[in-house]
Amino acid sequence: MFTVFKAIKLCCLILLVAGCVGRDLEITAKFDPREAALIKRGGSAKLSGQAFMRQNGGGVVTCAGEDVNLFPATRYATERFAKIYGDVSGGRINVFQGVTTKGVPPEYLEYRRVATCDADGDFEFSGIAPGTYYVQSRVVWMVPNSYFPEGGSVAKRITLRAGQRLRVLLN
Repeated sequence: MFTVFKAIKLCCLILLVAGCVGRDLEITAKFDPREAALIKRGGSAKLSGQAFMRQNGGGVVTCAGEDVNLFPATRYATERFAKIYGDVSGGRINVFQGVTTKGVPPEYLEYRRVATCDADGDFEFSGIAPGTYYVQSRVVWMVPNSYFPEGGSVAKRITLRAGQRLRVLLN
């Protein structure tokens, strides 16, 4: 039965989604493929980790099935991550604080590596060149009887040395 309350919730959801499609960012640094070229070189470093968020009730939700992105920490990426997460080190934003890809140079997305979180929220990148990177993923879930998704996105700035094996937790 479609009640007035459900109609009001649906209207609020539509307004919320329409208003929160994503915010545009103005990045002053120009993307330079030469700065990002290390992502395409092979290396001996390995990065593994897990992405998760804790729900208000204490439950833990992982990034299962979501992409994990590895971006070189170029001047462009550093400014972009700082504006998204409020800190050059990365951080956490909620599901409604996302950003659009408006103005993002198409080649920026070509200079990244992508892995997928397994059912436990674990991910892995191998053969990485030494350098500084941003690792980022989404952790999103739905609550029963709610129209609103919960969770968000997590990111962390990391530095890898040749041959290093690093495990990170994104939360």
